[in-house]
Amino acid sequence: ELTMFSSEHDKIQFGCLFATFLVWTLTIIPLYVSRRAADGGFNHHTPRMQYNSLTASGLRILGAHVNTMEAFTLFAVGVFVNRAGAGSVVVADAVSIVFVVSRVIYVLTYMLNLYLIRTVIWFIGFVATFTLYVLPFCT
Repeated sequence: ELTMFSSEHDKIQFGCLFATFLVWTLTIIPLYVSRRAADGGFNHHTPRMQYNSLTASGLRILGAHVNTMEAFTLFAVGVFVNRAGAGSVVVADAVSIVFVVSRVIYVLTYMLNLYLIRTVIWFIGFVATFTLYVLPFCT
């Protein structure tokens, strides 16, 4: 019997990919609310032009949203690089979980304007992603 997620490692790593995608998706809600509150409500004609009228908190939400998508892309590729290169799945499981937790905390610290903590949390997530790329060379 062949299943898509045949091992616990598959479930953990691809579950973390899905969780990170959900974090990004959930940042759309406060971003949409802040855009509706901006001058003239939500601009469906030229939505990116509206970013100029966002409040400071709206811009932080936008930053969290955009950065999460950027980080998601590198993380997803890292998961596949590690799998293709036969890196340690146990370490990959751990750093994948660290990455997801760091992204949740990152978004919260971004929204709350805790910029020093946010920078440290960003670095933790970056190291987790970087680890996925080097694991095949180390194991």
